[in-house]
Amino acid sequence: MALNYTLYHYDGSRNSVVITDMGGKELIIDCDKAETQVVFEEPNDAGILARLAREEPASYVSFAMRPGGLQDYVDVWNELN
Repeated sequence: MALNYTLYHYDGSRNSVVITDMGGKELIIDCDKAETQVVFEEPNDAGILARLAREEPASYVSFAMRPGGLQDYVDVWNELN
């Protein structure tokens, strides 16, 4: 039985989420670039995505890879809070 895994972690020095597969290949999601189209109601709302990247990097990647995903996440977060 072959085990396949993927590791996700936040790299604060690059402000990026790094995805590493079993073979050691990396995919780097630059948070600054991923968030360029996101419109925040308040400037402090940028912390919503920073926290998501640090605490749940796999979820951050999931949202970042969808069209409008990060904006939708911020919008829902603002509605709930």
